[in-house]
Amino acid sequence: MIAIASTWLGLSLVLCLSAWVAKRRIVAVSLPFAVCIAALAVYIPTGSPRFTAPPAGEYQVLGADIQVDVAIYALLKPKDGPAVYYKLPYSTSQANALQGALDGEGAAKAQVGENGGVSYDGDPPVTGTEPKQPETPAISIP
Repeated sequence: MIAIASTWLGLSLVLCLSAWVAKRRIVAVSLPFAVCIAALAVYIPTGSPRFTAPPAGEYQVLGADIQVDVAIYALLKPKDGPAVYYKLPYSTSQANALQGALDGEGAAKAQVGENGGVSYDGDPPVTGTEPKQPETPAISIP
């Protein structure tokens, strides 16, 4: 949040300086517009996923939103860095692999190759063959 506010302040100062140099008569009108435009330029992209492919490496999948025939929105965390929100291209095989990794017992992992392809891996879900027995109460009140 501090980086966003600092970026907005710096952009506002640059725009105010250019408005001051351009014409002194319109400074009173142009400065508020410059600050509003700077705020829009900084705050509009905030929270939007990156549309570029993630760099090659191993990631932990913190969360994902699979939208059929649109895109796969994934929150990926590299080994040494903050988590980044990405918009990945949709394919049925990629969506199935990601869903299978997320359904597992452990954390889902993503491996991004040099060519931009992503493979997902995770522990298999727990499956049991024995039916669970209901617990009996320690004390029963008549």
